[in-house]
Amino acid sequence: MNDLVTIGEIGRPHGLAGEVKVKPIVDSSDRFSKLKHVIVEAADGRREQFTIRRVRNQKAGYIISFHEITSIDQAASWARAEVKIPQDALEALPDGRYYHFDLMGMEVFTESGACIGTIEDIFATGSNDVFVVKQQETEHLIPGTEEIVRHVDVAQKRMVIRPIEGLLTHDAV
Repeated sequence: MNDLVTIGEIGRPHGLAGEVKVKPIVDSSDRFSKLKHVIVEAADGRREQFTIRRVRNQKAGYIISFHEITSIDQAASWARAEVKIPQDALEALPDGRYYHFDLMGMEVFTESGACIGTIEDIFATGSNDVFVVKQQETEHLIPGTEEIVRHVDVAQKRMVIRPIEGLLTHDAV
């Protein structure tokens, strides 16, 4: 099986019939409605393939029912599990958009060529992603906006940023 990519996280159960709330971590608004099967992986290492029965949009995500989960107790046992699909099943993104797994481990440089570190984590704020860039003991939070991120080269694992005043500590620039 090729590499799996996380596309969402199961939250708490919804109702008594085994439905679950899923928070997506992909920006395709109809990603889950196009899927028939997903791999669900729990923090304790359990991993199962589930068949999607129904997907409903909800304010901050989806309500999903799986054929294999039919009770609230079963649904609760998968809380905080990751929803994954094979990497080759991902849709191509438009220019300027990237999957998180493409950016993790990427080296980040300023336009003047100074290396400020490596992307170690990414979190969404609603309006844009924020990259956690670390180099030894120094950590920077870099907004993933067009104003800041000037170039991304996925093949070379390299990002170039234009730091605005106050974004970086003086010794990192």
